[in-house]
Amino acid sequence: MTMYMTKVWGFSVPSGPLQFGANGRRESARQVLKPGDFVVLVGTKGPETSPEKQGRVLGMMEPTTEVVSSLDFDLQKREIDFDEEGNYRWPYGLLIRRAWKFEEPYQAFENISSRPFGMDAASGIVALTDDEAGKVLSLPHTEVEVLSPVRARARTEGEERARRRGAPPPTTTRRGVMHMRRAPAYTYAMAVRGAAAESFKLGWAFDYRARQLTFNLAALPELGGVRYETRLQHLWDAAEQAFKMEQELLRQFDAARHPANREIVQITENQLQAAWIAYLMKARRSQSAA
Repeated sequence: MTMYMTKVWGFSVPSGPLQFGANGRRESARQVLKPGDFVVLVGTKGPETSPEKQGRVLGMMEPTTEVVSSLDFDLQKREIDFDEEGNYRWPYGLLIRRAWKFEEPYQAFENISSRPFGMDAASGIVALTDDEAGKVLSLPHTEVEVLSPVRARARTEGEERARRRGAPPPTTTRRGVMHMRRAPAYTYAMAVRGAAAESFKLGWAFDYRARQLTFNLAALPELGGVRYETRLQHLWDAAEQAFKMEQELLRQFDAARHPANREIVQITENQLQAAWIAYLMKARRSQSAA
């Protein structure tokens, strides 16, 4: 077991995912995290953190390496958590298995470690020594609830079970078409590996894994064809929402669509990530305003 430390502006209960402001930082964490590792959350000493929590040991998580969007969680947010353009500062998340809060009065982290922790701890995770980890675990702490909306529940309970829970009852009438529009479905983005230029297939499906398998069976990557690899997926409560996101992304990248397949766009992964997060932020703001 390795314990890591990261700096935060606060810790709320129930707990959301382990959050990052940049995809690169999240990917770096995924490379080092192993099952059973922990991340302790320490309040920054800046004005963004309330005075009684500055420099204090606030919470702890047992993270997974499963990628999620922080926007899928009903997190407590303040105005300062959004940048000047209204974008959430930490949209990149890792799903967590468990979380704990430390008891008040919160203990100063400087009593745990006298080492300097710079920007690496502010934007990513930094490993603690065994001695430091032992001191953290000796502090009184209580396990807390972990947030689990339908999109996160799909990972913890199994995606098929989560989709079935949200699906409408079967019907033999023509109204079944409308029911299917209200069944949970995914918007997905698949990297097209082996293409001449960096490319992504955008689409929606009730089961993106089955769709990926179908594409790869047709493409025959084992015989020199391209390979489809899902890079992003978002589970919506209704298929019509998944379709709407797909269409909006395709419109946004209309000039980059491949002439042989209009659902494939030749863009960079950074461009895709930026557009993906921007759409989810817009959708979240619309839901909040409704």
